[in-house]
Amino acid sequence: MIAIWHAQGSSGLLLLNLAANSPQLIFSFLYLNYNALFTSLLLAQEWNGYAHRRKTLRVTSPTRQQRSTFWLQLPYRYSIPFLLVSAILHWLVSQSIFLAHVKFFDNRGVELPDEAISTCGYSNIAIIFVLFLSSLVALVSIANGLRRYDNMMPLMDSCSAVISAACHPPKLDVDAAFKPIKWGVINDNESWDAKPRIRHCSFTSLDVSTPIEGQLYA
Repeated sequence: MIAIWHAQGSSGLLLLNLAANSPQLIFSFLYLNYNALFTSLLLAQEWNGYAHRRKTLRVTSPTRQQRSTFWLQLPYRYSIPFLLVSAILHWLVSQSIFLAHVKFFDNRGVELPDEAISTCGYSNIAIIFVLFLSSLVALVSIANGLRRYDNMMPLMDSCSAVISAACHPPKLDVDAAFKPIKWGVINDNESWDAKPRIRHCSFTSLDVSTPIEGQLYA
């Protein structure tokens, strides 16, 4: 243990306690930000996946073929490593900067309360491990963000207007919310005329076709 500074009295002990635990608050804030970042990335991936293959809806209380929402907001392959890394980082931070209370005793073994010292110490080895693991998490996040996004659907970013515009299936599509659905161009039976017309894209359990570049859709 290497001491940073010393303090005496209850006020000094409180100050040292806050200083030793302030990094924990910073890493908790970073965890929430990383969680929000990956939630946005995976939400876009989940949304765009409906244009590639049929899937059932993911809801809080599933019925029939519907799927339940993720318990930890993210898929387990992301949330479990995040929790483990976060727990390890918090433990390493607690070993990096910590509070130590030193008591003194006389030759007879009687405690000398006026001589007690509270100090805030740090460990170089623990700090190195914190920096290494934090850098690794940052690199993994950057690498994940560099993955190609194969977009076939308009980005929605939790916009209710975009979600509503994509949820107008044909009248013949009954109980589509309980069936595997796909997003695409609705195959209607209207005849094509010489003038270009606007076709409609929506979630549906019926057959759909892939949008064509240059064609107008609503």
